[in-house]
Amino acid sequence: MIRLRKAVPADLDYLVRTDLMDEAAILPEVEMTSEEKTQHREKIAKFVSDPSRGAWIFEEEASKRQIAAIVYSIANRDQEYPWKTIYHELERSLFQEDGRFIEIFNLWVEPEYRRLGLATKLKQQLEEEARERGIDLIYTHTQYDHVIELNKKLGYTEVRRGPIWDSVIRVSLVKSL
Repeated sequence: MIRLRKAVPADLDYLVRTDLMDEAAILPEVEMTSEEKTQHREKIAKFVSDPSRGAWIFEEEASKRQIAAIVYSIANRDQEYPWKTIYHELERSLFQEDGRFIEIFNLWVEPEYRRLGLATKLKQQLEEEARERGIDLIYTHTQYDHVIELNKKLGYTEVRRGPIWDSVIRVSLVKSL
C-alpha cells in the first residue's frame, strides 16, 4: 500500500536528494562544497518548518520508503524577491487581489513509480491545500515536454516561455482554481 502524508522533518534527506535530481540522475553541475551542501539543506529544511511552505510525500506504508514528493511555497506576485523571478512578467489579472499564489518548487516521482498517477495525485492534493489556504492560483515551470503535457492535461495553461535564472528555456504554467 502507498499512502499520502504531509512531509515532516524526518523527510529532509529525501527532499534534499530529490531537489538535486533531474529526471533519473543527479545533476552533473551539482558538485557542491561542504558549505554549499549545508546551505542547500537549510534552504530545503524550510519546506518542513516554515508555515508558508510545505511538502506532501507518498510513501510505501510497510517499508516507510518515500517514493514521491511535491514541494511548494506560498509566494506573492507583488513582492520583491532577492532572486530572479518572472512573476512581474505575468499578467496581473491572473492573480488574486492580494497577489498570493502557490508555486511548485519541486515535484519528484521515483522512476519505478512513474506512470501510476502519483504526480497527478500530488498536484490534486496541492490544489486542495491551496483552497484551504484561500489561494486560487498554482504556478509551475518546467523544461520537459512530458511534464508540460501532464500539466495541460490537469488544466494548467501556458503563460510564458523563456529563460528564468539561466539560459534554459522553461515553460511557465498556471492553474486557476
